[in-house]
Amino acid sequence: MGGGTRRGVARATVWRHGVDSPRTSHMVSAQACKRFDMQSLVVYANKLPPAPQVFGRLVTAINDGDCSLDRMAELVRLDATITSQLLRVANSVLFGFRTQATSAEEAVLRVGLKELHRIVGLCAAAAAYQSDMALYATDSARLWCNGLTTAVAMEKLCQATGGDAALGYTAGLIRSIGKMVLARFAAGTVAPYADDGTPLPEWETRVFGVQHAQVGAALCEMWRFPKPISGAVREHLWPDRNPNSPQLAYLLNLAGRFATGLDCGLPGEAMLWADQSVCFAKTGLDEARLLMLVEETRGEVARMKTVLDVIRLR
Repeated sequence: MGGGTRRGVARATVWRHGVDSPRTSHMVSAQACKRFDMQSLVVYANKLPPAPQVFGRLVTAINDGDCSLDRMAELVRLDATITSQLLRVANSVLFGFRTQATSAEEAVLRVGLKELHRIVGLCAAAAAYQSDMALYATDSARLWCNGLTTAVAMEKLCQATGGDAALGYTAGLIRSIGKMVLARFAAGTVAPYADDGTPLPEWETRVFGVQHAQVGAALCEMWRFPKPISGAVREHLWPDRNPNSPQLAYLLNLAGRFATGLDCGLPGEAMLWADQSVCFAKTGLDEARLLMLVEETRGEVARMKTVLDVIRLR
């Protein structure tokens, strides 16, 4: 396929989601509601794997400049699964060392700070996104694909706008973490999202009285992720509805559009991606630049899936 044709496909698949798509309003069928009390968040957060919390502490340490070899290794050792997965990646053909790393310190030194952040993030997402997601009319593999693609898109978008790529990657990877809490809270007592054209946040508000983005942001605050991440997660679904939405929220909205266009979208979200002209105004990007970033994202996601294959080995 030629470059011009491929660009045309990217234009059609990426930019025809969002406000360019019909926003037909559908009535949600009557179903039992189960109101989620944010005061009980800690109870359900404790039911999630520990890996996302470790990831949060590592991101905060890096953001604060507290990223010595000993500190990074100390954080990695907080979760035995992350430790073993990091060692597996560090000893794989991806890095090509002849001798085997046998400790967290060796593994951290071998992969380097940037890749450490990425790998631990992948480990955290792999651990978190493995529950039954029938409530959201999808499965864990799809949720994982969306998280990875959104994370890589955020890296590219932040680099293009002079932002912090590490913070962007983190926000993209965990943007759906609130769904894991609400899925556990529902525990089969709520009829699944029908994927009938109703925007997902509207359905969540009707059923739970809260949206997954709000729950996810509260989790980020509880786990002490840097504040820009929680702010972006909270506002990214409809950033143009809040005049104080940070730029990172608009970038996360664009990254969601990227994931949808690259066939990794999630039910009930395609209509959420903001008017691209608003996003362009808020980020300084334009359509030509974004189309290039889409292709860069596609290639990087393919590369990172190789790392995921190593992480997921049993």
